[in-house]
Amino acid sequence: MRKPRPASSLFIFTLIGLWSTGVTPPTHAQSACMNFGQSPDVTLRIEPGKITLNNRYSRSQIKTLSGRGPSSVKLGSRWQPIGLTLTEQQFSMRVKVDAKRIGSDRFCGQLSRVDARLGYDKLKVYIARKYRPGSCNYRSILDHENRHVSVFRNTLVKYAPRVERRLRRFAASLGPVVATSADQAAKILQQKLQRELKPLIREMDREMDFRNAKLDSPQNYRREQARCSQW
Repeated sequence: MRKPRPASSLFIFTLIGLWSTGVTPPTHAQSACMNFGQSPDVTLRIEPGKITLNNRYSRSQIKTLSGRGPSSVKLGSRWQPIGLTLTEQQFSMRVKVDAKRIGSDRFCGQLSRVDARLGYDKLKVYIARKYRPGSCNYRSILDHENRHVSVFRNTLVKYAPRVERRLRRFAASLGPVVATSADQAAKILQQKLQRELKPLIREMDREMDFRNAKLDSPQNYRREQARCSQW
């Protein structure tokens, strides 16, 4: 019932450059890039992930799946994976930018909206096909994997407010940027947001690793396997 380390977080960004309406051709006095709009609207959507249950793989196939990422705990060769939970954390942002021309090839871009999503697409739970639904073994494995699911979701719930607060605070602090196009201005602002949020997302990953590793201990495995007479 080993649990591999969750895959690295995905940072997905969508560029949307918007023209401000009603902007007249700039004069020399208007050429400076200064704040020209309100603070950006920021939303964060939490995705707890859909649980999928697979009882069709053999133990060797599950072992292959578990080997696709580094293990969060080393248990020795005599331990064979009979259950597994896999997921991939995703953090995505859809960014909108207002832009106005301040020169022949210069634009002033200001962040106007950030729509972010944090969480998982799917939580894939595997139980070796040797253990059929309703059996003592199946229930023991499923209980263990459900605890991994809880780790992923509870850690998400813990960190989401922190991610949202940091995102809101940093987005509000970002001033306009000078770029050669509206899209380039959006890209620059996105990169700033990414750099700010990445350390916190990595911290969330590390906590999930730690809590999953505590579940995947030899002591826990012995206790869980003692629930059933044969394996």
